[in-house]
Amino acid sequence: MLEIHYNNAEKKSGIVDSSGIRIYYTPSLRKYDVGVIEIGLEYTDKNSIPPGQKSFDVSAYCVAECSRVGLPPEGITVFASQLHTHLTGIGVWTRHIRGGSELLELNKDRHYSPHFQEIRILRRKVMVIPGDVLINTCRYKTTERSRITLGGFGIRNEMCVNYIHYYPRSDLEVCKSSVDSQTLRQYFECLRTYEYQNTSEKFPVSTNYQNIEWSPHQANQLHSFYLNSPLSMQCNKSSGDRFPVSFEEHYSSLEDV
Repeated sequence: MLEIHYNNAEKKSGIVDSSGIRIYYTPSLRKYDVGVIEIGLEYTDKNSIPPGQKSFDVSAYCVAECSRVGLPPEGITVFASQLHTHLTGIGVWTRHIRGGSELLELNKDRHYSPHFQEIRILRRKVMVIPGDVLINTCRYKTTERSRITLGGFGIRNEMCVNYIHYYPRSDLEVCKSSVDSQTLRQYFECLRTYEYQNTSEKFPVSTNYQNIEWSPHQANQLHSFYLNSPLSMQCNKSSGDRFPVSFEEHYSSLEDV
């Protein structure tokens, strides 16, 4: 299946599409099969962005426990990367951690535009080995929005993903995180109890976010919560099944990974 997205921002009429695709094939089997791994935020409304923000960062984690069980012992070679957000994304970058030390960034775009997305061949190939940590951070600008931007699939929802292209292919296809659900429910309950917000651990996540009266203080508080909350992890095979892995209880800051 080939899926093409079109953007006619100025709504001009009479435009004829002339794009296409060229496919090459060979009877000679290549040395490696190529795979794609999704790293970033889970597609859920738990990952949401307050309105009126000039710059709001959210980070997602592919943790050591997942890469350790999902990658082959010799590691993988990443040769291309597609950074992805929806309409409010203005920057995306992926940090690479090994044994507590930070390596060069896997990919970054500090001037990202959702209207000019592409699969970029990396200038240098990146080796990722079992036990490595990848941290994908997205920066959002919501100054033109008066309501919360919920995480999700719709174009006015938000995503934060890096599709990394690599070889040799492994079973690991999804390595994503979100804030822990129970901790998020407690956060909403605290807002109700101590700040008199119309939130509750009994409300749906989207309702809680939409009911918050957003201020600079509330936005900073949510940013701090994202940085310090325990994680919920997706460590999935290409079949959709999850790897049998136990994650540490807390990754409470960037330094902990």
